[in-house]
Amino acid sequence: MSSTQPPTTLQATYFNGQVLKGTPVNVHCGAGQLVFFLGDTKHAIALRSVKRSESFGNAPIVFELPDGATLEFDRERSLNTLKSWNALSLSWFEKVQYHPTQWLLISLVSIAFAAGLYGQGLPLIAKWIAFATPQSNVSELMGDVLPQLDGVIFQPSNLGDQAKATHQRQLKSLIVNQAGLSHVKLAFRSSKIGPNAFALPDGTIVLTDELLNSLPAEIIPGVLAHELGHVELRHMTRRLLQNAMVGTLIATFSGDISILVSTLGTQLVAQHYSREFEREADLFAIELFVKQGRDLAALELLHEKLGRLDKSGSRNASYLDSHPGADERIQLIREKQQNKEAR
Repeated sequence: MSSTQPPTTLQATYFNGQVLKGTPVNVHCGAGQLVFFLGDTKHAIALRSVKRSESFGNAPIVFELPDGATLEFDRERSLNTLKSWNALSLSWFEKVQYHPTQWLLISLVSIAFAAGLYGQGLPLIAKWIAFATPQSNVSELMGDVLPQLDGVIFQPSNLGDQAKATHQRQLKSLIVNQAGLSHVKLAFRSSKIGPNAFALPDGTIVLTDELLNSLPAEIIPGVLAHELGHVELRHMTRRLLQNAMVGTLIATFSGDISILVSTLGTQLVAQHYSREFEREADLFAIELFVKQGRDLAALELLHEKLGRLDKSGSRNASYLDSHPGADERIQLIREKQQNKEAR
């Protein structure tokens, strides 16, 4: 007699769906039914009424019964027998795990697809959503971000009223005749993150005392123009949307989305724009300066001074942990200046 014949009875654990403790049972198949006894009570469940979720690796095989109860089988001991009973049909994805070469190939393809989606697909989708959403809706949704940051990263500004008024006038002069930027406003804060400036999705540009105390007031319009570029091009909204889509996929598998909401404020500060976004914001600032007849030398001086703020001391290193190096940005300004003079 062959020793490979599957057993006629399988051990399983029965869960009634009401208590956590399971009951060991012996299950056999006959006339298209799974048959087992609970005490003296016979249960016969038609195979066609049994449902099963996919399982992988050494996870048990779980049959969902019509009354909400479940039968749990040890995969290694039960797989072949359940298949011989026609009680189990593996999905193609489950079958692949038993073929290492196919599994490796699918893994590589999945990684390549995920990389392509993150690098190309998600940015395009995020850009479309960001520009399709009215700014008023974004401002309403993101209006409580700055209060989230206050007391955690920011403290009240110690800047004098006269200095604040100067920078308010600088902003007003930059956004004149710029309909898409009429909602932009300034916020002044002292900060644990040092010299910095960044634009929130609702159009608030935050300037830290540490930055303003490190730079001459006359070159602050360059900082504002750069941040206006981020606002106009909706960079922060696009970046947050992109990360939210990735986070949602992760949360879908982990089952916890609360972290996405509770950490929104700190995500904004931790968020670093891509070099592409920074370059776009630099170009916006340059074009705005040219359009308004401002001297591009002021932008060049700004980046010279900002480069010196980099704690590494290297002008070629990125300053404030997120921007391109000063030399790269100055070169871009000089190229635009040459193009302007060549016209």
